[in-house]
Amino acid sequence: MSLDQISSLITITAIVLAGAWTLFRFGISREQFPKLQFDLNLIQLGISRDKHIVELVAMITNKGIARQYIHDFRFNILTFDDNTPFDTSDIKIEKRLKFNKFNMGTGPDSKGELKWIDTKYPVFVDGGISREFRYVVALDYDVRFVMIYSKFDHESKRWWMDRSEHYRISKTFGIT
Repeated sequence: MSLDQISSLITITAIVLAGAWTLFRFGISREQFPKLQFDLNLIQLGISRDKHIVELVAMITNKGIARQYIHDFRFNILTFDDNTPFDTSDIKIEKRLKFNKFNMGTGPDSKGELKWIDTKYPVFVDGGISREFRYVVALDYDVRFVMIYSKFDHESKRWWMDRSEHYRISKTFGIT
């Protein structure tokens, strides 16, 4: 083998290795983990008769480039009013202030959880896009604080990834 052939072989090997590294670094590895940002908000729409009408908003932003599928997107509403005792003794919630579960009358099999979206079709957020989910509810007039606890599961659609990730968030809002 001559020196020119060895030089050409080294150049070809370097180009192939650089291409493989670029593909892994900016292609496969970049989207191996989802880049989802999850936030909650509450908008007070007004008062009707003896109820606060509020709109709950969940925002999922996909900071990555690949479509991300959302499964089992659910939430709970917890309230605190003037009659709720200041109870911080519950170890299950790490001795945080205990709120009341909001009763929607949804039946015994629902576990008290509500769904942001109820569809048989898959819910997804495309890369670089934000998607809002809204829910309007009437709260008693004496409610002073509302906590929204929301969660969803993310499952990868890629054949080499066999895992599910769980996203959870809770946020508390004051009602005026």
